[in-house]
Amino acid sequence: MKSGTMDKKLLLGISLGGAALMSVLTLAALADAEEFSADDADMASMQPGAMPAGYGDPDRPNGQQAGAPPSGARSQGDAQQALAGLTQIRQQQCQSGNQLACQVLPQMPGYQQQLTQMDQGCRSGDSQACNAYDSLAQQIFTAYSESAAVMQAGEASMAQMDAWRAQMNQNAANRMANLRAQGAAGQAAHNARQESYAAMNRNWEAGQASIDRGHGRFIDSIYEGTTMDGGGVQTRVPHGSTGYTDGYGNVVAVPEGNAGPDGWQAMNPTYAAP
Repeated sequence: MKSGTMDKKLLLGISLGGAALMSVLTLAALADAEEFSADDADMASMQPGAMPAGYGDPDRPNGQQAGAPPSGARSQGDAQQALAGLTQIRQQQCQSGNQLACQVLPQMPGYQQQLTQMDQGCRSGDSQACNAYDSLAQQIFTAYSESAAVMQAGEASMAQMDAWRAQMNQNAANRMANLRAQGAAGQAAHNARQESYAAMNRNWEAGQASIDRGHGRFIDSIYEGTTMDGGGVQTRVPHGSTGYTDGYGNVVAVPEGNAGPDGWQAMNPTYAAP
């Protein structure tokens, strides 16, 4: 009876050892999946899962010695948690176009099953199953740790790029705002200068007109008359009279207060104050 039990354990150890060997061969793809390009490393929105609780020395996961039975449910839970995190990372990488990650994804359920079987064998006292469990768990922890580091680096790089892009956009917006403000200020200053020049011209013109009126009235006083305009004609009439014109160059002087000839146009003093 005892011999039969030992034979069963031996067969179970050989089976688990073979499974572990296949795990070692296929799990190498986990590490290979890390060898993707810098563009893959800079993928946005990739949030790697948290590191499993109790993750310790990478050479001795969970602080256990090689060949020793796993430390109960916590040890298996840590390995399963790391595998779940690694699966999540591979899914994100696959969705972002990493073909090698897509090829590795179908193998993940097999690793989960192997971990469970090896843990059971190790708990039953099979040291070969313990060693196989340690080897597979170590590779999962290593692949997860490296993947998480790469994803975090990519996320940090993307965050830095986004911050740089936002700063560049803000700088450009500030420069445009400054240019617009400078342009508006320059246009306002130009308009103010133009208005100042126009006011100076109006004042000069008004001064010249005043000088011309004063000179004209002085001349009229010399000739004892009043210069008048109307109908395209300019003439001087005696003081105290108003000039009328027929529009054909003819002018008559009529005493102020009297009506002019019918149809004739009254003329206006040329040098009268505005």
